[in-house]
Amino acid sequence: MLTIKQIDSLKPKEQQYKVADMAGLYLVVTPRNIKSWRYNYKDSQDKYKTKTYGLYPEISLAKARLLNSEFKDEQARLKLHGLTESRVMTFKQFVEEKWYKHHLPDLKSAKHKAIIQASMDQYVFDKIGDKPLDKITRKELVELVQGIQGKGVVETANRIASRLGQVFTHAVNTDEIQLHPATNLCSVLRTPVRTHMPCIDVSAAKDLFQAIKSYDEPVTRLGLMLLALTFVRTTELRYFERKEIKDGNFWVIPGERMKTVTGKTPRPHVVPLTKFTLSIIKELEQYTGDDKYVLGSLKRPNHPISENTLLFALYRLGYRGKMTGHGFRALASTVLNNETIDGRRRFDKDWIERQLAHNEIDDVRASYNRAEYLEHRISMMQFYSDWIEAQLS
Repeated sequence: MLTIKQIDSLKPKEQQYKVADMAGLYLVVTPRNIKSWRYNYKDSQDKYKTKTYGLYPEISLAKARLLNSEFKDEQARLKLHGLTESRVMTFKQFVEEKWYKHHLPDLKSAKHKAIIQASMDQYVFDKIGDKPLDKITRKELVELVQGIQGKGVVETANRIASRLGQVFTHAVNTDEIQLHPATNLCSVLRTPVRTHMPCIDVSAAKDLFQAIKSYDEPVTRLGLMLLALTFVRTTELRYFERKEIKDGNFWVIPGERMKTVTGKTPRPHVVPLTKFTLSIIKELEQYTGDDKYVLGSLKRPNHPISENTLLFALYRLGYRGKMTGHGFRALASTVLNNETIDGRRRFDKDWIERQLAHNEIDDVRASYNRAEYLEHRISMMQFYSDWIEAQLS
């Protein structure tokens, strides 16, 4: 039997897990630290189903037990009188058994598929997942998406509204239901303001780094610090091999792993490593020392961490829609471009652009600009490393 203290102490793990309470009630804890009350049962046709009561702490321990007791009483009543539940699939059943199979195979990105499934788990299933499709009203859907919008995630609300429309369109097309309650659901929402790769303001950097400092999973915490210190692209960091450290002070990323917009393989990219950055890499050896990758997966030897690990960590820290892995590049660029001495720029724009490994747009400029500005970049990276350490103090 669970206590509130035990529930509050439950920490997320890399894989979803469940903790039993009483009378079949249990709590599911996801990698994003979402805690959901559930109960497994057999329906009138002897098929296993899962009843979801909602998220903790919105649904308290006492409330979850009450809901579970009421549901079990209702199931007993149906069985006693030989009644059956609605034969129409529940929303969650339909999504998982039919819509995912119809919609997800058309998506090329595994990341996109994971985001869609995670958004359904987080925002939708606890609200309408257990309701039969034909019992879900337009009013419920409007309240659902407007509730998401009310949390300040306007773009997410619009995406959920769009996906709900797709789900119900497929339900109508497959003759599961006759009426479509989600038509043009986005019309009840504000139009989201489109932003390219969200990034916090420099004034909020200290709060971000203090949050990262407190993150309890060490490889992910250190990975976020490396991403900030080197401000490379996330893919470049994930596949960082120990053998790529040269002369003890430089990380040389092979050209084939760098982003290109010209169709030509870029040249290798040199990242000067400060003492602080090297200390982060050294600390990682405690966890991934035998792995070929600096940020190796703890579950799959000689494989890097997954592509969503660092992004989802930022989500868990409360930075969904506010900061991304790419945002660390924008943050570094802003800090370095704004640094001045006696009213003059401290760091030349070309040094910053070279460290960001931006491709030259002007072919003539690219052909003549072979300077690596390495000495300047070494001092620039030291300044930025010191700046980050100051945010952590």
